[in-house]
Amino acid sequence: MKTFLSMVIVAAVATATAIAQVDTAENVVNSTVRGTEKAARTVAHGVKKAADTVEDAVTPDSDARRVDVTVTDDRIDMPTQLRPGKTAFVVKNAGKTTQNFEVEGRSVDRTFASAPNPGQTKVMHVILKRGTYTISSAGKNGDQAIPKTTVRVR
Repeated sequence: MKTFLSMVIVAAVATATAIAQVDTAENVVNSTVRGTEKAARTVAHGVKKAADTVEDAVTPDSDARRVDVTVTDDRIDMPTQLRPGKTAFVVKNAGKTTQNFEVEGRSVDRTFASAPNPGQTKVMHVILKRGTYTISSAGKNGDQAIPKTTVRVR
């Protein structure tokens, strides 16, 4: 009987040890999965940010709707009603100072990698969803902000 009882106790201890090891292994796996997911989100964000700052385009993509924009030192001239989808903002700086161009809204925050100089035209591609966007322009160093424009996409 003592031998049987000893075997049961040894088996119980071995089972408890095995369960603890499985729990520890499961925690390691879960922790690794969470770390991998976080790393993947960080990489995806970095790739998106890099893609957003790739060399500024000078011609619109053929599958994008063209929106002509004129930026001067004190205003932005452009349509305020747009359709959803891939949009090519063709931005001409008609001012006397370097002016950048920014589109914000609906999880979009895009600006040119380098602001257009006076007389220069650049193209910014953005995929617009239904909703409201804020269009703004500021001087080369973020100063000299001009009034913002609200664009509705329907």
